Amino acid sequence: MMIDYQLIGKRIAEQRKSKHITQESLAEYLDISTAYVSKIERGKTQLSLERLVEICHFLDLSPSVLIEGGDPTSASYMLPELSELLDQCPKELLPLIKSIIEDVVRFYKGKI
Repeated sequence: MMIDYQLIGKRIAEQRKSKHITQESLAEYLDISTAYVSKIERGKTQLSLERLVEICHFLDLSPSVLIEGGDPTSASYMLPELSELLDQCPKELLPLIKSIIEDVVRFYKGKI
């Protein structure tokens, strides 16, 4: 799997801007220069896993938001993972799983 540092950098910039955080604030938190933050956001440098986690912590994000573009507030956020799990289940269990999900949804909506 190729890591697209330009796309990750773009997502960092988008998330930072959406939270009204300056490059200067992020640079100060990471103890790096503003120019280096700019390089990160333009995808001109490879991020270490540690640095990525630091950025996620500061921006209050899951790493999947930056790496995969996942939005944990989206209704479809976990669909790929759930689909993969369902594909691994014996087919005779699928009606039971569906019933459990329906019960959870009803409970969540206060109908149980």
